[in-house]
Amino acid sequence: MMTAAIDRRKFLSREAILSAACELRPDPLPYPQATIARRAMACGFSITLPANLPHPVDAGVAALDEIDRLEERLSIYKDESDLSRLNATAAGRPVQLDTELYSLLRTARNLSRATGRAFDPAAGALVRAWGFFRGPRRVPSTIEIRAARENSGIHFIDFDDEQRTIAFRRPVEFNLGAFGKGYAIDRAIHRVWTQHHVRCALMQGGQSSIKAVGAPPDEPRGWQVQLMDPENEVRPLVRLSLRDRALGTSGDANRFFVHHGRRFGHVLDPRTGWPACGLAAASAIARHAAEADALSTAFYVLGVEATREFLKHRPDLGAILVLPKSQSAARRVIVLGAADAEVLS
Repeated sequence: MMTAAIDRRKFLSREAILSAACELRPDPLPYPQATIARRAMACGFSITLPANLPHPVDAGVAALDEIDRLEERLSIYKDESDLSRLNATAAGRPVQLDTELYSLLRTARNLSRATGRAFDPAAGALVRAWGFFRGPRRVPSTIEIRAARENSGIHFIDFDDEQRTIAFRRPVEFNLGAFGKGYAIDRAIHRVWTQHHVRCALMQGGQSSIKAVGAPPDEPRGWQVQLMDPENEVRPLVRLSLRDRALGTSGDANRFFVHHGRRFGHVLDPRTGWPACGLAAASAIARHAAEADALSTAFYVLGVEATREFLKHRPDLGAILVLPKSQSAARRVIVLGAADAEVLS
């Protein structure tokens, strides 16, 4: 394997952890490959390409440059980002946006509506109330949760498609933590596809997102990965093959705190204001990484039966849900929808 470290920081290799709740381990490939990695959006991004492509490192750097560009636009940890400025000004008046940002937020709104707000990109007040933005992590009072809910929700935002403006009817905040990395991966892949004519690549973002383009040489089914047990990191639960598909995973294995003996995870149910519970992990398979990321969060919040019902209307999507050991000692992995086509074992 040939690996190029960008900015002298090699964050993720091909054997790295890709999921916050379940470890995704790509199977080793029997041919030279180039993995280019860089840190952005407070996590690691990497892209793996066959080394026999023309200028694979240049293509990988171009993909990661696109990630950096979008971080400057979308990070709420940067006060001067476009999204931070929108959060600061849209409560006072409609704010006109460029086509890229408006289209992105409109897509997030549509996904929120489709999931009945199980995914909600405008729940920043709740994230702050629980201390999952900049801390400290804490259990807010009932009054604080009620106040945060009154200032959270995509339904408090008006979109004007003709003018490309957004206006907040409440002082809500966009927080694209469950959506932004996937969108960045989609745009990075689009860049290397159009500018470098790359037709075979695997890109991963942080510990939650992955997108496969084409299939590696001698692997016509696609890029093969293992979904590991979130409660036993050495035990594989599922092997998958991804080709022109993305997978997002949600769970609270790495981001949680314990208060008075009770565990509270970072995936919040925006409808109640409390952390979601019931699943050990939820993965969504879709064509686009942004949609897979948003839906994995929604599926984690919705649980098994509501996810099953959702997928009846979206036969193009798949879900892999993992039950906690405490709930099921026998059948812990539930494969739904189009995920059947990706699961190898």
